[in-house]
Amino acid sequence: MRATTAALAAGAVIAPTAGAAGAAPPDDTATSGNKITTTHWQGIDDLRHGEWENLRPGARGTLGIRAAGGPTTAYTDPFGDGSAVDYETGTWTSPVVETGYAVDESLTSWNATTPTGTWVEVEFRGRKADGAWTKWFVMGRWASGADFAPEDGSVGDIHRTSLNGQNDADAALYTDTFVARTGHEPEAFQTRVTLYRPAGSTATPRLSGVTTMTNEYLPDSAYTGTSDFTLGRAVELDVPGYSQLIHIGEYPEFGGGGQVWCSPTSTTMIQYSYGKKYRVPADRLEGIVAPNGDPQVAHAAINAWDYTYEGAGNWPFNTAYAHEYGLETFVTRLRSLAEAERFIAAGIPLVVSINFAKEEMPEAGYGTDGHLVTIVGFTADGDPVINDPNKATDADVRNVYTRENFERVWQTSTDGIAYVIHPHDVKLPRNVPGATPNW
Repeated sequence: MRATTAALAAGAVIAPTAGAAGAAPPDDTATSGNKITTTHWQGIDDLRHGEWENLRPGARGTLGIRAAGGPTTAYTDPFGDGSAVDYETGTWTSPVVETGYAVDESLTSWNATTPTGTWVEVEFRGRKADGAWTKWFVMGRWASGADFAPEDGSVGDIHRTSLNGQNDADAALYTDTFVARTGHEPEAFQTRVTLYRPAGSTATPRLSGVTTMTNEYLPDSAYTGTSDFTLGRAVELDVPGYSQLIHIGEYPEFGGGGQVWCSPTSTTMIQYSYGKKYRVPADRLEGIVAPNGDPQVAHAAINAWDYTYEGAGNWPFNTAYAHEYGLETFVTRLRSLAEAERFIAAGIPLVVSINFAKEEMPEAGYGTDGHLVTIVGFTADGDPVINDPNKATDADVRNVYTRENFERVWQTSTDGIAYVIHPHDVKLPRNVPGATPNW
């Protein structure tokens, strides 16, 4: 995935891929020549390298809003009752990150907790070759809860949402992904997170991590073929298999299960693979209607739902949901299955995004215009072991797909999109030149 690593500032790590400024020659683990940079601020030591306004350090290495008296602004929830609510705010702004290449796409994910009535807004802007900045693009407005009208009359949660209507001469925003227009590609960027709480409240959201992935886009012809199997042995992680299809007909207001629940179903598989500590508490599942089982999947779909997109497939919303249960999470891109092997070897399964025609991967038994599955291991021959939620029952979810076919459709359809979800004590892979970054 990456060719070298370089410190932007202590704690904020950028990892250029092959071809980036100062990078080493590409290695055999890459099947794509894409330049991909993952800039990762996790915990207070990293966040200190940004600029703060009306924030202070808090519990467990987070940032929260200071005492009353800071900036205020009004917000009207477009899916609420039409009333404007006044909020106190605090803002974290990243340093300027120089990518060393022209950025075609960017995606930001975050780790934050939001008590009832509080929320966060995440933004991105790029600096173009002429030195001019784009506007700030809203990448998401996030609240982890869904208590829209508390019984005590206090301010309730907003409806979490992406934001349409932001396209301009510089870029388009497709739900969760910034896409630069030709000739307007940024060569540097900043990320900003604003924390909101109802004016007069003492509650605060808590920000613990922000990750921005940027990449150069290359056409499908840049795909160089199947990567070598570098793991060299069979490894399969203990990840439960959950079917999205057993939920067909559940919660029609949240997509009705089935096809549109692949992302939260896959996210839940990984969440539950790490043990009881990271699972949804039983009291939160009370009242969830799942007649065929796995209420935790329905819970994830409801609580990752993007009310503007009208779906549960917003990539950063899914990783933000998993963070609520104590996991560190982000969205990135990988350049090959060889790079995915590094995560499996470290004990970290991956959710990946794919689309393909039936004839491109006949072993799957279907085609799809957009789907999320989980890589849980590799066979001794290097084929990926996949928990595919698009199966009739939980028992049918585990499958082995052909390495050549799976890697090709993953890399050519989404340029290697992956969710990385892990407990703090399950460490990310160490750096290997040309492969994974030194996070």
